[in-house]
Amino acid sequence: MKRPIAILLILIGLAIVTTLGVQFRHLLARTDHSEPATKTDESAKTDTVELSAEKFAAAEIVVAPVGSRELRSRRIVPGRIEYNATRHVQVKSPFGGLIRRIDVKVGERVSEGQVLAIVESPDLGELRADVKLRKTDLQRATEEHDWWHSIETNLNELIGRLKRPQNIPELSKEFADRPLGDFRQQVLSAYSQLRLDETLNANIKNAKEGVAGRTALERESARDTAIAKFDAVCEQAVRDVKKTHLAAESTMNDAERRLAVARQRLGLLVGLPVETLPDVEDDASLSTWPVKAPFTATVEEVLLAPKERIQTAEGLFQLADTARLWVQADIRERDWSALSIHPGQTISVQSPALPGKQLEATVAFVGRTVSVETHAVPLTADIDNKEGLLRPGMFVRVLIPDGSPRKCLTMPQSAVTSNDGRTFVFVQTAQRTFKAQDVKTGLSVEPWVEVQSGLQAGDQIVTAGVAILKAELLLEPEE
Repeated sequence: MKRPIAILLILIGLAIVTTLGVQFRHLLARTDHSEPATKTDESAKTDTVELSAEKFAAAEIVVAPVGSRELRSRRIVPGRIEYNATRHVQVKSPFGGLIRRIDVKVGERVSEGQVLAIVESPDLGELRADVKLRKTDLQRATEEHDWWHSIETNLNELIGRLKRPQNIPELSKEFADRPLGDFRQQVLSAYSQLRLDETLNANIKNAKEGVAGRTALERESARDTAIAKFDAVCEQAVRDVKKTHLAAESTMNDAERRLAVARQRLGLLVGLPVETLPDVEDDASLSTWPVKAPFTATVEEVLLAPKERIQTAEGLFQLADTARLWVQADIRERDWSALSIHPGQTISVQSPALPGKQLEATVAFVGRTVSVETHAVPLTADIDNKEGLLRPGMFVRVLIPDGSPRKCLTMPQSAVTSNDGRTFVFVQTAQRTFKAQDVKTGLSVEPWVEVQSGLQAGDQIVTAGVAILKAELLLEPEE
């Protein structure tokens, strides 16, 4: 009796265990199918940010498409801002003397050619006086030369005319206002005597035979003598006037040379080309010299005061034009791959004092020799500073192009953000809806960064307002 009851109890127990096992397997199956779906929904939900109309307006979000462009890697080397050596000078006195007046102050902006000071120097006065004397000598010599040149020209014309019979009164009247010097009287007198003797000789020939004889021979001889004398007077006059003319020309040329030498001495003293030397007519200002600004600049320093005595080549002012400055950098061995740059090429410059601002400079010089002390090659670039943002002595970062440019998919650096080791951007999927999209970036050349994966050309990504979307994304799981 007891045995059938035991068997029955065992069977009932097995049935209960089987039923519980089946129910447990169903429960496990339901759990395995539901949990992945929940996680996927939550993941999709946390990667998407939807802004209200008010938040969207306040966020001022800017969206731009992903596109292709050429990027070129760059080397970053330290540099410094310095004065442009050609626009930073010390204005010096070209001679010793006394400072009569100073017309500018420190910090004043001066224009090219503006008078900075007046200096007085005896040496300058002596050279200017010599130049003035040489000018007077040249003027006199030139007048003398021109006078004798006119006499020679007129005398040759007169003698040429007298080779043929002329009416003396009419000829004298014609040459009355033309210079002939003493040759007028010599030549015309000899010609008048010749005409007289020719006339007397002709009259005797026309007279009766009883008048001829000794008298006729005397008149003929007198005529021949007058012809010879006239020719001799003409020859001597031509010779004398030519000789005097050449002497006057030589004197004039010598005066020109002496004036040129005097002007060269003056030019060497004041440091100006001879052709630009100013003329001074007032004797009282022969010893004074205006010191002028060589270019438009700012007065950095006034080194002397009025009434002070100065020596030759002593500094008076320190001038600098900071509208254009130089960027000086040293390219060391590890960066020598960037030495393919050449004068005229554009490089970028950044300064800690100007966060977020990138300036452009033009390469002016790349050294050909490695410095023994620094083991570096010097680089000099010219940079515009019309806005006055840069000051000599500032340290900067110089971005030098390295290698060849290559075309790739790019996006603005401002679009990229990260969190817990995850790098992503926000892609606009609707007007106020944005999805966090994981990306892999490559070469970064401000303001662009290469997209290696995660995006395609034309994707609309957020470039401004990323911080607001990131905050919304991180806060969403807590809501």
